[in-house]
Amino acid sequence: MSDLMSKFMPIWEIETHFRCPVIGAVLSVEKHRQILKKCGYNVKEMKPYEYHQQVMSKLFEENNVSIKVNNYLRSKARKYMVAVQGKSEAEVRTLWKEQSLIGNVGPLMYALVSFEDSSAELIHEVYGEVHMQAHANMTQIYDIRQKLATADEIILREKKKAARKREEIKQLVETQKTNLEKIGCLEKENREQRKTIHISATHPDSDQGAKKAITLLEQAVIELESMLKLKDEKIRVTEREKRALQIEVFSVQREKELFENQMQALIDAFDTFSIQDSSEHLDCSPGNCSSEDCLREKCARYQLCAKRVFMIGGMTKMKPYYKGIVEKAGGRFDYHDGYLKSTAANLEARVKRSDLVICPVNCNSHNACIKVKKLCNLHNTQLKILSSSSLTAITHALFKQEHETILN
Repeated sequence: MSDLMSKFMPIWEIETHFRCPVIGAVLSVEKHRQILKKCGYNVKEMKPYEYHQQVMSKLFEENNVSIKVNNYLRSKARKYMVAVQGKSEAEVRTLWKEQSLIGNVGPLMYALVSFEDSSAELIHEVYGEVHMQAHANMTQIYDIRQKLATADEIILREKKKAARKREEIKQLVETQKTNLEKIGCLEKENREQRKTIHISATHPDSDQGAKKAITLLEQAVIELESMLKLKDEKIRVTEREKRALQIEVFSVQREKELFENQMQALIDAFDTFSIQDSSEHLDCSPGNCSSEDCLREKCARYQLCAKRVFMIGGMTKMKPYYKGIVEKAGGRFDYHDGYLKSTAANLEARVKRSDLVICPVNCNSHNACIKVKKLCNLHNTQLKILSSSSLTAITHALFKQEHETILN
């Protein structure tokens, strides 16, 4: 194993511009903190970005920080170091593509850039791909953060509405309680007055004023009972409104959780790359891309160039992100929300002219899944049925290279 390690440069000997991408791809914020703490730094007074600054400042020479960082990198990349040394350059390229599709590039990137026999062309391609992927993910992260902020505002607003409704219900319950007490007192008086009426009826010379008082009290009881019924109805209406608000709050919270999950997936992918200037981006669109260029892996849109991708179902609010994934890879995007009541007429034509149809079952109608499956069989169109409509699932469906089961 010592012979194996001798073929790989320590972190302080690799090219300067590779150190930041490697550290960002392999070391988490917590690992930065742990290394500095073990080396005697007062991490309590430092912010996360200061952890990274301190670590990077120590990677230009061999010292206690750089040695700990290098040992951690090698422990994470050991199996890739063995694989890189034992494979041809073509096999290494294939391994890189497989790992980059699932976002697992940090340890392999360190193995490649530190390996003394890695060609300059291979390292340049790895660096370029990591660099451009970092820019692509940053835009999506900030878009989803805006969605989350909006969702938070909606939840806060709905919670305030629910709180006001609860206060109204509380007041109505107190009023009802007071009215019930009044009714109880009046009923008691009514019973006493009825006894007086009964006595008066058996004695013709009884006080006629008592009869009149009883009549007035009976009318008052009827009025209070009517008021109580109105209050009860108002409470029932308010309770229904409260339940509707609770359902709405729950729906917004679920949508927020979805956005948070999507953002976290993008952040996890983004943490594996360093953010630098994208001045060397190769513009290759379906309109001006030649087949010769597209066969070169340097083409930024090599994987979906000029292909038409038709997606049926998924979350309608996420359509711009689905479209962005396809078009940034050079493809053409077509979308259908999965509801066939009024838009089924041109579905067959759209399937027929597509190169790939994607159908997530978790956000789709059952009839749409059956219909699109039959049409893809009829026109021999590639179909991928997914269990999830998340950005990660869509990305894997579009770019995964190995053979997979296609449900037709």
